[in-house]
Amino acid sequence: MTDTSRCVQTARVSRPRPSDLYAHPRQLITEATAEFGIHSVVDTCLALLEGRVDFELLPVPVAFVSGVHAEVLVQRGDPMAREQQYWPRVWGARGLRYSWLGYARPGVVLGLRDPAWRVREMSAKVIRQHRLPACAEVLYGRLDDESVRVRVAAVQALGALGGREHARLIAAMDVTDPALRVAVASALRSLRLRLDRPVPG
Repeated sequence: MTDTSRCVQTARVSRPRPSDLYAHPRQLITEATAEFGIHSVVDTCLALLEGRVDFELLPVPVAFVSGVHAEVLVQRGDPMAREQQYWPRVWGARGLRYSWLGYARPGVVLGLRDPAWRVREMSAKVIRQHRLPACAEVLYGRLDDESVRVRVAAVQALGALGGREHARLIAAMDVTDPALRVAVASALRSLRLRLDRPVPG
């Protein structure tokens, strides 16, 4: 083994690990932020959300982003080979719920158009959590998403940050699904309270 390869191997082995792989993602991200800094954490989440799977090259070890799930998936090998390539993108989006900087917004908007419904759902949740009104228009396209869970997340996000025009769209939705019916009613109630005026529905 050459000196260079020894150094690379040592660097990989010595990368920090979370104190508790089974901790809630919020705790993992909090620990990662203290260890590596918020910019490194956000950059890692964005890289994952954009589809990066060269985990060893990311600023923060993925175990800090998704705990034991990430560690097991990485140990099993390339997730692309098992049709689970969406999971790192889910980790990235979810990590942004707990560590956020404004420059992450374009990445989350792209996440709303991801082919995997889990990524679209999580991206809508990030927009809702961080109150990103500039993203309201992009949520339009998710109100008729093929996944009910994505539609629910989009409705909830618009209820938290939308305007009267969004209320009209929400009120016009087909709400035969029970979960969506509850989400629509809650969103319209939130819009009425937040806007302090009557809204459709």
